[in-house]
Formats: sequence, C-alpha cells, structure tokens
Amino acid sequence: MKIKPQKRDATDTSHPLRLFDVAEFSVHDGPGNRVVIYFQGCEVQCDWCHSPHSQPVCAPLLFNYNACTGCRRCVSACSNQVHLFCEGKHLINRKKCVQCGVCIEQCPNSIAAVNGSALHLPTVTVTVSSLLKQIEPYLRLIEKNGGITLSGGEALLQLDAIKELLQYCKQKRYHIALETSGLLSTEIYEQVTPLVDLWLFGMRVITGKKGGRHDNHIKRVLDMLVKQNAKILPRIPMVPGFFNRDDVLQSLAILLQTHALNTICLSPWNKNYSIYYDQSGIPMQM
Repeated sequence: MKIKPQKRDATDTSHPLRLFDVAEFSVHDGPGNRVVIYFQGCEVQCDWCHSPHSQPVCAPLLFNYNACTGCRRCVSACSNQVHLFCEGKHLINRKKCVQCGVCIEQCPNSIAAVNGSALHLPTVTVTVSSLLKQIEPYLRLIEKNGGITLSGGEALLQLDAIKELLQYCKQKRYHIALETSGLLSTEIYEQVTPLVDLWLFGMRVITGKKGGRHDNHIKRVLDMLVKQNAKILPRIPMVPGFFNRDDVLQSLAILLQTHALNTICLSPWNKNYSIYYDQSGIPMQM
C-alpha cells in the first residue's frame, strides 16, 4: 500500500509519525487479516535484522539494481553526483545523497514511495489523522476478523503519536496488536498496555555477537505485562547460530515457563534476508 505524505493542514493538530511501509492484508502479524503499519526507527540493531533500512530515523535511498535499465537519467538529474556508472555498472555514492528524490522523479522505472522501484526512499512522514484517513477503509473491511498491527522498526519509539493512534483504534474497537523487541523501558510499556489487545513479543534475549544478554530486562518487562493481564504472543526468530543455541533455548524456556506463556510463534529463518542490505548499502553483520 502506498502511503501518501500530506501537506500539513493548519487545523490538523495530530502528531506526526514516520513510516517505511504499510501492508493491507497480512495474515502473519496477529489473528485474522491485519493492516500492518511499519514504523521507522529502531535502536536495537539485531545482527540478523531483515529490514536494516528501518533502523535509522530516516531510511537511506534504496537501489534495486534488477529494475535499473541503465538509462542514466539519474546521473543528469542529481546535482550532488550521487549516481555514477563505471564499466556499465550503476554505483551509488551514499555519502553525497541528501534524499531529495529528484533522481526518483526522473527514473522511468521508479515511483515515489513504491517498494520495488529501481530507486526508492521508503520513509514517509504523515500525521496520525492523515494515516487514519488512508487506512481506515481497510480496517473497516476486516474489522470482524482482524485488526491493526503496529510493527517496525520499533513503533514505541514514537510514543506520543502511537498513543494517539492506539486511543483512536481502541475507541473504534479495532483489534490492536503491537510488535516489540521487549527491550524498551518498562515505563514505556506501562503507558500503552491498557490500549493493546495483543503483544507480539520479540524475546530478544540476545541481539548479536556484541550485544550481550538481555534476559533480566526481558523478565522485568514480562513481569509487568503479566501483572497487567496483558495477552502476549512470544515471537522467536529461529536465526541459525543465535536462537538455536542451547544456552539461548534454555533462557527462553525459563522465561516462557516463569510467565506461563504456553503459546509461541517460531519464525522460520529467511535465507534471502540480504536483499535490503544490498539495496541500502548497509553492511551485513552476519
């Protein structure tokens, strides 16, 4: 789904938020059919992240070399010399890119804010009210057998906007699922727990080779959520070399047993996760 950035109306007092994608009819992000909002920004930076472009405040320019026909209109359009061709290969000098989008406008194989274009700037800034105008027809369509899911990145980093969005959806009685790494402060989770119907909890007891262990923090957050009778669905990414280790599996088992979490979701590893590293120029950690 293409989210259209709107010119800020002086009468629109709702909070701005940053997104990098929206899916209209997902069946993998909560019960039933879901409208999934992918929020820009994440501080965790897991080594295996399949959406590395979601981590910074604003995503870098994505370049899909499979969709490039080598017309070189981007070279002529960009005054910062971001695009160059060397021996027929299209190269991107990302240090010079100011994300103005002029190259996208001139590219015959690109459409602004559409994933899969040859050139693509994923991050879109909209207000909560503007977002709701665009997604509510889909929410009404699936409200009897689905709902809305806030994903990321880490949606709760945009807390004020998230609370406004959640409060509206709660009033409309849309089923609300919220995906999180589980690594934010308990104070943040406490502010929104009454507004969330289902937590898609990441169980990030580890985040990479240099990230250390997060067992104690995860336990504190789960303690708080369980005390507030929150519904929790642990989602465990089965990343080879990380979540199939005996010590990690033992930690997860203890956390699940301690908090009586009897239903879990094991997310299979996607071997093709490198696509957004290739397109964004972000080096892979694995």
